[in-house]
Amino acid sequence: MKTIFRNIILLAFMALASFHASAYTVPHDTIYFYSTWQEILDVQPVAMIVDPVCDAVSPYEIYIETGLDNVNEKIRKDYIALSQGDSLWLINGDYLKRNFGGDAKNINGFSPFFFDEKTAFVVSPRPLNVKDILLGNDVDGMTSYGSPEYYYIDFLNKRVERVTYTYLDKLLEDYRDLQMRYEGMKDYKKSYIIEDYFFKFVDRVSQDIMRPYILDLVDQ
Repeated sequence: MKTIFRNIILLAFMALASFHASAYTVPHDTIYFYSTWQEILDVQPVAMIVDPVCDAVSPYEIYIETGLDNVNEKIRKDYIALSQGDSLWLINGDYLKRNFGGDAKNINGFSPFFFDEKTAFVVSPRPLNVKDILLGNDVDGMTSYGSPEYYYIDFLNKRVERVTYTYLDKLLEDYRDLQMRYEGMKDYKKSYIIEDYFFKFVDRVSQDIMRPYILDLVDQ
């Protein structure tokens, strides 16, 4: 599962490269919308738009503009997610803010996310702090979004949490062998180690017969 997720993420970010522009029309393509998790997991959309106009603030914050205020409002209020093609899925930040606590407040527009029947996570940068905004966060003194990070959707506790090394250690409490291996890593605070063990966690959850399905924890 870890390898599958990484391959899917690679394909998704290749697709996201086509979204990274200020505003434009995706030529002869279709965006599909989903209003429930049942529809998402079954890949059964309830609405679609052909040749949409996409406003990409960044690869992690994308808006769909139709030119009609009532339709734009419906997209923000009624749909959990959208998809383009087979590999690119984006989740609605407004949906997350309405239904989850924690770091859901940091996800805006539609952001890339990945899921299976038991687990889901969002890819988005960490929030900018005051220092980033005033002094910049790169060598040129400019402010940029930085590297993407993972945000785990905790359906049981209705929270979205950025996967830091402290939160990852908490997630791994249910799998003591993984937790001990993670805590024993010299560079356990490094992003590549966090990513590796987060995917190990996702893989373990996906195979754990004692873990509930997403559909057991949400209003379908």
